[in-house]
Amino acid sequence: MKMHIKPSNNIGDLNAAFREEFPYLKLAFFSKPHHAYKGTAAKFLLTDPSLSVKDMNPNAHEGDIFIEEDMPTWQVERLFESEFGLHVQIFRKSGSIWLETSVTDDLTLEQQNAKGRLGEKFQTPIAEPMDYREQD
Repeated sequence: MKMHIKPSNNIGDLNAAFREEFPYLKLAFFSKPHHAYKGTAAKFLLTDPSLSVKDMNPNAHEGDIFIEEDMPTWQVERLFESEFGLHVQIFRKSGSIWLETSVTDDLTLEQQNAKGRLGEKFQTPIAEPMDYREQD
């Protein structure tokens, strides 16, 4: 996929474009960078979907980023960092929650998306907690 990025794009726009191609993945933007196979502290998460690329990087420029489904997760995150100065972490849907993919950064986007799809099919219902006082 080719993603055209402009300084005026916002987090919501970028994430919507990414999720069209990979519906079980999402981009999370942070104010601080991270290393491959490492997560980023939640306190650095940028949650306002109207935050623009220029807000995140005042030196942002317009350009294209080419994302292929066979690229490892860490490589996509590095592309956003090196090309646009954006600190991105990819998250994968697992049932009703989103997991940071830092431990599985070597998996391709296709593999991550497939894991998300599979996780949706096999949700384990939460059983009622056992009351240990009722044991014999």
